[in-house]
Parts: sequence; structure tokens; C-alpha cells
Amino acid sequence: MRSLWFCVPVHGRLPLAAICLRQLRRTCDELIEAGIPASAVVVTDAESHYQLSRLTGNLRFASVRRDNDFLGRRFNDGIQLATDPKYNPHPVSHVVPCGSDDWVDSRIFMDLTPADTVVGFQRMSFVREDGQEMVSTFLNYEGGAGIRIIPAELVQPLGYRAAEEDRKRGCDTSILRNLRAHHGDLLKVEHRHLHDRQIVDWKTPGTQLNPFDEVTNLRRSGGACDPFEALSGVYPDEALEEMRGYYATRVAVAA
Repeated sequence: MRSLWFCVPVHGRLPLAAICLRQLRRTCDELIEAGIPASAVVVTDAESHYQLSRLTGNLRFASVRRDNDFLGRRFNDGIQLATDPKYNPHPVSHVVPCGSDDWVDSRIFMDLTPADTVVGFQRMSFVREDGQEMVSTFLNYEGGAGIRIIPAELVQPLGYRAAEEDRKRGCDTSILRNLRAHHGDLLKVEHRHLHDRQIVDWKTPGTQLNPFDEVTNLRRSGGACDPFEALSGVYPDEALEEMRGYYATRVAVAA
């Protein structure tokens, strides 16, 4: 049976991560209802794990403790726990690296790929740091966004650790490059587009790897819109209200 786990490293912005993990739980439940066993592994340091547990309660996700020195190791820990039978008595057939500030539409994971194919997503949307604007983008390169559906059979020859261990950013590029180096032309990459909101990345002020302006200035594929109006009917009202409250609180504090 085909199954999947999302692999989610978490470091900082814990209230935002808690909202996104609750929405990921809904995504997994939708996949389960459709007949696809789905869950996630959350990779955090010990303190973040404790704080997230207080914020979210029991989401029934697996977890790994790892310091925050290298993002590559954190992704590798999650991928390995999901796919390696040495550590997981029920390893999944597919793993999806995912950010702790992302929402994903469950429908883009309903068709899990053959063992030789990575599925990428070149169209996604980004929400500005103040929560007032969302822009759709077209990421015109192989693999698209960092969120990809990766068959376990592709990472198995790499010891289930496909990223470079000492990477602090660019792990999606590292994983795809290492898979290509090992499998050569046998590796296929296909792109899937359901709608422009199929992946939503929520930006916030402060330190982050890829600020809103940096990722949207050259890649936007449409005009700006209000995220909460545009996402209504795509994602649950409960999740949208929670995120609206999160940004309202941050704006009030900043003022």
C-alpha cells in the first residue's frame, strides 16, 4: 500500500508553526479518508518540542530531537525515520519534505508516483510578512518548490539520508542533486499543478531564510490579493481564522 509522511523541521516562530502543524493534521486526515495512510515527523530541538507540545497538544505525529546547527541533518533525520525499516516498523512509500510555515492542499498528494519519479510543484503562493498580501509565483526550475513527493526507493541507496549533512539552507536543491547524481537519467521529475494556492508559504517579520520580497519580485505570476479572501473555500475556515488572529496580534504588538 502506498503511504506518505511529511518531514517538517521546526526552529523558531513556534506559534506560527503550531498553526501550520494543526493544518497539516487536517491534511493528513483528508488523505487517510481518501485511503492513503498519511502522517508526519516533526524534527525539533528539545526545548522547541516541549513548547510545541504545549501549543498544539497531541497531533499524533512522530518526532525526532536534533539540534539546529544544520538543516540538512534535520531533514535527513526525518526522511530516515519515515522510510528506513531499521527505524520504522511500517516505513512509508513516499516522503514529503515540508516547511513549518507552509499549508498544502491534500489533493495534490492523492496520486502517489511510481518509484522512479519525484513530483515537484512549480506554482505556489506566498503571504507577505504582515499578512496583508498574497502573491502567486511560478518557480521555473527543476523540482519547483522545496515541497516534493519523493519515493522511498529513491532515497534508500543513499542510506535514507538524501541531503548533504552540513547544509544550513538549500536542502531541496541538495536532495534533488544527490538523487540525480546517484540515479542519473533513470530519475524522472514531473510537475503537478492543481491551482495556484496548492502550497501557501506564510511569511513573518524577523529572521527567515527567504523573505517575501526576495522570493516574489522575480517570480510572481499574478497580482497581489488578500490571502484570507483568496484562500476561503480552499482551506478550512478554522485554520484561516486562527491565522488571521495570529497576524492581527503581531500587527497590534508592532504598533
